[in-house]
This record gives sequence, C-alpha cells and structure tokens, in this order.
Amino acid sequence: MFDGNHPPNGDRQNDGDNKIKSLLIFLIFLGIFSLFVGSKDYRFRGEEPTRLVMAYEMSYKGSFFQPTYLGEEYYRKPPLINWLIIASSNVWDWNKFTGRFISILASLLTALVIYLFGKMYIFKEDLPSILSSVIFLSFIDVVFWYGFLIEIDMTLTLIAISLIFCMIVAFEKKSYLLFLVSGILTGFAFLLKGFPAFVFLGATYVALMIYHIFVKNFCIRFLSGFLLSILFSIVPIVLWVLNLDHPKEYISVLWGESFGRVNQSKDFSKFISHLVFYPLLNVKQTLLVSIVFIIFAVIKKWKLEIKNNRMMLIILIVFLINYIPYWISAGARGRYILPLLPMVALMFAYFFYHLGRDRIIKILAGVIAFTFMVRIIVGFFYFPYETSKKDHYSKISKQIYSKITHQGKIVSDCDVHKGLIYYLDIMTGKMITTERVNPDWKYYISCYKKVDGKLIGSYKIKSDIINLYERER
Repeated sequence: MFDGNHPPNGDRQNDGDNKIKSLLIFLIFLGIFSLFVGSKDYRFRGEEPTRLVMAYEMSYKGSFFQPTYLGEEYYRKPPLINWLIIASSNVWDWNKFTGRFISILASLLTALVIYLFGKMYIFKEDLPSILSSVIFLSFIDVVFWYGFLIEIDMTLTLIAISLIFCMIVAFEKKSYLLFLVSGILTGFAFLLKGFPAFVFLGATYVALMIYHIFVKNFCIRFLSGFLLSILFSIVPIVLWVLNLDHPKEYISVLWGESFGRVNQSKDFSKFISHLVFYPLLNVKQTLLVSIVFIIFAVIKKWKLEIKNNRMMLIILIVFLINYIPYWISAGARGRYILPLLPMVALMFAYFFYHLGRDRIIKILAGVIAFTFMVRIIVGFFYFPYETSKKDHYSKISKQIYSKITHQGKIVSDCDVHKGLIYYLDIMTGKMITTERVNPDWKYYISCYKKVDGKLIGSYKIKSDIINLYERER
C-alpha cells in the first residue's frame, strides 16, 4: 500500500524514473518559458493598466503608502503590488513586462514552494513532488492568464499558499517561530488583497484544529501560537496604516471591496446557481489535467485511500475548509480560489502517482506538454494578431502625444480607459491627473464632457469618443 513515503510497485528509483524526472523538469522550464512568450507586447487585459498607472504615480511622486489614480487617492486595493511593480521597473524600466514579470516570478516561486512542501512533508521523494509543480503550472488559469498578467492573483497565491503550508508545519512541529512567520505572511497578504488574507489564516487554523482534535492531538500551544500569528499579522498592516492620511476611509473601502459580494448570496436563485456551477468553473480553471483526472478516476474506479497519507489528508481538509467560503458566496469569481490550486496540484499528483504506472504519468506529461506548446504557439502568433486588432490605447496615445507640445500640465477624466493614461504617462514623462488636482491645465483628455478649450483631436475607442482639448491662454 502506498503511504506517501514508498511507491506501490517496488523500487522506482531506476533509469526509467530518472528519465521521467528529467522529462518533468524539462516541462517546468517549458512552462515558465511559455509564460514569457508574447507577454512583453500583448495588449492590456482587465485591470492591468490600473496597476501600472498607480505604481507609476507612486514612483513619480515618491509617495509609497497611499495609492492614487490620476492623482486622486485610491482606496480599493492596498499598495503591495505597486511596490513590487516599482521594484521591477528598476530592472525592466516602464513597460507591460514590468508588471507581468512579477506574476511570472510568482508562478515560478509558487511551483518551487509546492515542490519543497511535497518533498519534505508528503511524498519524501523528487518525482511526485516535481509532478505537483508541473501540474500547477499547466492549469489553464495559470499558464494562459494569471501566471503572467499584471494582476495580484498569482502573487497572492505565492503568499497565501506559503502561509497555509507554514501554518500546517507549525502545527506539526508546535513551532512558535512558524506561527509567527505565518502571521507575518498574512500581513503581507493583507497588503496585497485586503481582509480576505485573514480568511486564509482563519480557515486554515480551523481546519487544522478539526483534524488535531479528531486525532486527539490537541495542544495548548495551538491556541497561543494562533494568537501569536494574529498579533504579528497586524504588524505590517499597522506600519502601513500609520503612514496614511485617511486610514479610516481606506479601511472602510477595503472592507466593502472584500465582503461586498457576499450580499449576492441573499438572492436564493443566484446562491443555488453558484453552488452548482462554481465547481464546474473550477474544473475549467484546472484543465487539461482535471479532465485526465476525471477520465482515469472513472476508468480505474479508483477510490482515493487518502487516509494512508496523513499529510495528504490534512491538505484535503485544509483545502475543503478554505474552499467553502467561496463556494457559498454567490459573488465569488473563479480566480478567488487560485491560492488553493497548489493544494489541488498536490492532490492530483498524489492520485496519478498512486496509480503506480509510468505509462500513466507519461500520458499526463504528454497532455501537459501539449498545453504548454499551445500556450507558446498562442503567444508567438495569436497574441500579436489580437494586439494589432484590439490595442487601441497604444495607437491613440501616439496620436495624442504627437499633438502635445510637452509644456504644461495634462489632465483627464478617463477613469475607464486606463491603458491610454498609462501610455501617455510614459511617453510624456509626466503624471496625468484630474482637473481637481491640476486646475491650471494645458491639455485636457476628456472621455465624458465638453471642455472649455480648443478641440485639437478626437478619437474613438470602441463606442467611446475621446476628445483632446488645448486651453487657449
């Protein structure tokens, strides 16, 4: 019987296993490479330009605690992602890759954390631990989206899974030091995402307490250790809040951003629909490996004897308790569970390795290789095509820039077309603000209203008209 420490079919440390291990290591490099392909020039998606504009404004003003957009205070997200982008800009200068490198690096480090935890506490050997990392990198949500986009999700995944693993080991070793570290990581997760950071900490603690009470392994140090985690989680937050001009407003908005979607669960039809379709969305997020898992689970009529691996049982319980808040919240989006996907990768690897056949792992490796190759082809060919068709911001910003004399202040009311603002910030070397911040403007980029000035340019982005005005002195 496979207990996580020994494979089911005798000694697998042979030439065949070494070849599979080498194949998996190659796939890790292929997966990371695929994240780079096309990421430098691919058009903006979602809130990517928002992150870059806020980081640029922080750097421009030299004010690193209060994020702003168009010079106005921005309360919807904490500042950690901005700090990381600013650090990246010192290496890559200011461009799309400045922010995307953060997510790519976080993907690599998350894969490393998965490998280390798998080897040290679950499998006790390389092959299934490496397999876990490869599986994670191959998930559709990672390789095609959040593994390289300028979003907080992959960085949050790195921090959140690190605090979860740290808390698990803290319980195992009854280590105050690890409780302390998990608390500090929670504080950093708060500086990235806000209050959901404490959901990860609290849900993980509850899951571990359930397990250790059930197996009659309760220790008073678990209580004092958790209090230590809470105490040290507050330290990074307090140090940040003390440097804010309007901390009450900031925290209030963060609270609303973090838990506003919970109210959608009051709609019974939305709640039921979410309970049914959210797991299906999660399956889609973990393609193609999730499909291979389902196929083999059905064909083999395989029952996961997870009780034979104590640490894997703990991972399953921690995953389920962390998953429940998102499953019962009708407003939860698929990407919200991205920090839980490393545990899914570990469970998938346990399943495939438990089957005990090199042929099955090779089939899985083939599917993963196919996923990475598709991503590479998409990056080389489709990304440039899509960018040429839909990257309106780059083209229009160049046209606007050609009409600006580079003297005088530039203002805008465009709170939707943030990509346009980012490009013009970089091109002009200035910081575009709202009229309220700089009423003595020279140029006004208007998305909404007619301005008292000379209209010197008019541009169309989808159905929106962007007008450029010059103030006549």
